[in-house]
Amino acid sequence: MKTLEQQLSRVDLNLLVSLSVLLKEKNVSRAAETLYLSQPAMSRTLKRLRDVFDDPLFYRESAGLQPTDKALSLQEPLSEILMSVNKLIDSTKFTPELCDQTFKISLPPLMSRQLSVPLVREVMRAAPKASLLEYPASKDPEKLLKQREVDFSIHITTPANKEEFPSELIGSTYGVIYGMKDHPLATKKGVSIEDCVKYPFMDLNLDLRSDADSQNPVDEYLAPLGLKREVTFKSGQLNTLVDAMEDSNNLLVSTHALRSVDNFRERLVPIYSMKGALDIDVYLLEHKRTANSAPHQWLKGLILETLRGRAFNCEV
Repeated sequence: MKTLEQQLSRVDLNLLVSLSVLLKEKNVSRAAETLYLSQPAMSRTLKRLRDVFDDPLFYRESAGLQPTDKALSLQEPLSEILMSVNKLIDSTKFTPELCDQTFKISLPPLMSRQLSVPLVREVMRAAPKASLLEYPASKDPEKLLKQREVDFSIHITTPANKEEFPSELIGSTYGVIYGMKDHPLATKKGVSIEDCVKYPFMDLNLDLRSDADSQNPVDEYLAPLGLKREVTFKSGQLNTLVDAMEDSNNLLVSTHALRSVDNFRERLVPIYSMKGALDIDVYLLEHKRTANSAPHQWLKGLILETLRGRAFNCEV
């Protein structure tokens, strides 16, 4: 038994448009003019319609073409079909103001507040009916994207399969070690990385979805130097870490733009900059399935425009 698609594959849907115009105009010449066709081409189309429906469809009278009973019976369902097709095409058009879609994005905890705050403000401004769900980044962002757990992932590496997972550079950052304003190193000149590792660290969980222990990029930087941090507390919440640093000598590794978020400038001071030694490129990753999705491409453009302009253009 043939499927619906197999049965319809022999039908040129343009024929239905031509039939609709012929039923309205009842004249081959006017129908041809309406569809920007030549009269011979319209006549050939009418012949094909007669073959498809196995009916003359029209007969000639002095007043022009008159539809047969079969043609008249097709008029109402034909109108409904064409309206449905038009509605289907219109559904692909996108207007941010009317968008009520929920978008899912994963972000590195180190950069969550720095990136999500300006982004969500722009989403609320441009698409007030839409919503944004933030998830922690994963060591395997491709898996999240492929399984549709997220629509976009902001990550510090690009996928090996660039065809399936397109990516674009958002910006670059670098690692900075921060302490509270009363930290012993806060007023010391010429602080070295060796000075920093003498103190304990607070640390962000970088991959809350992974059972494996995720390594902070700073540890990869320290290892060749023969240095290692002592981590006293790990959390997925940046505010929790900063609060826990109060009245302690703990340090925190984050991005160069951390103090542009909230009131961190009043609470934290940069102790040691790793600019040039721990530079990190930040990418926007997506799955190829969203390449032709108008809502997703709108959000992609908004992410790139918002974050390129605001998230990485500050200095410590």
